[in-house]
Amino acid sequence: MEGTNHPPHIPLSYPWLIICDGKDQERQTFVDISNNKFNTGTISEMRNKTICTSTREWLVLKDLGSKDLCLLNLTSKEVVQLPRLDSIADYDICVLSSPSSESKHDFHVMFIDHSRCKFYFCQPGDMKFREQMFEFLWENGKTTICAATLFGEKVYFLAWFSGQSPIYELFCAEFVGSNLHFTKITRENLPSPTTPEINRINDYLVECGGELLFIHKMCGGWEANTLLGFLIFRMDFSSQVWVQVSNIGGWTIFLSQHLNVGRKAISCFAAEKGIRQNSIYFTKCFDRFLYVFDVEDHSISNSLPCPIVSKHYSRLDWVMIPTTRVRELCYDSA
Repeated sequence: MEGTNHPPHIPLSYPWLIICDGKDQERQTFVDISNNKFNTGTISEMRNKTICTSTREWLVLKDLGSKDLCLLNLTSKEVVQLPRLDSIADYDICVLSSPSSESKHDFHVMFIDHSRCKFYFCQPGDMKFREQMFEFLWENGKTTICAATLFGEKVYFLAWFSGQSPIYELFCAEFVGSNLHFTKITRENLPSPTTPEINRINDYLVECGGELLFIHKMCGGWEANTLLGFLIFRMDFSSQVWVQVSNIGGWTIFLSQHLNVGRKAISCFAAEKGIRQNSIYFTKCFDRFLYVFDVEDHSISNSLPCPIVSKHYSRLDWVMIPTTRVRELCYDSA
């Protein structure tokens, strides 16, 4: 990979890979996957913090020590403090709605306790998170919320219900006044894939080309570190059922993962040279490599996007920043 000495120009059409590493996660490396260049520096506002999620140039950050939460605008360096939320773990789900054109702070931050099925949400300026339980709990087994995303200004999420034949159901969460209203979307339940070879499944929801996709990432082998493949489903809202798809055309999906739980999914139309179409880019926990899965032939390739980052303490994420808002990122002065 080729290094650069200047802040990278951020394109609109595809995400950048951000690698945070160092003893206190004090170093940030932005990798342009279209032309194999990276740029390394420090952004003090991101020191000792992990990215919970992002929308446009806004990141939701959690301090690894104090567990404090904040919003950071990568381009202006503006920091907006959020209320404390001690009950949220690193592997719980975070969703950030897009700010409106009228007010850049008019959006919601939502955390979902995936095991207790509890929703926490606030807006910038609130003194505390409001909370609400998911009401469609499984009476004869365990209910887990395993993925969520923003689609059409609503939060869609997957609920997994245990039992003799585990199933997935899709729900929608909408704000009605100061509360959330939950609606079941799927008419037919989707069985959970189970074979002896599969040790772990990571589930993702992502908007892709105006469609809502559900992605199973299936792993096996020692410590479930070997990718066995992906299953991709499209939600047919007219019939309210999941339809399996064998390719995603000219689109590309980017998945990040920490602590064995799926965290974030982004899609883009691969119009730029150097971005592989009909592919899934993904990362692994405690791994510096970037992997690409070809949806058509199921082949997997890998590359080392930045050889200078830590082998053991690097955190890899994807961020999408529009060029209409930002021309370049500015690192702190040495």
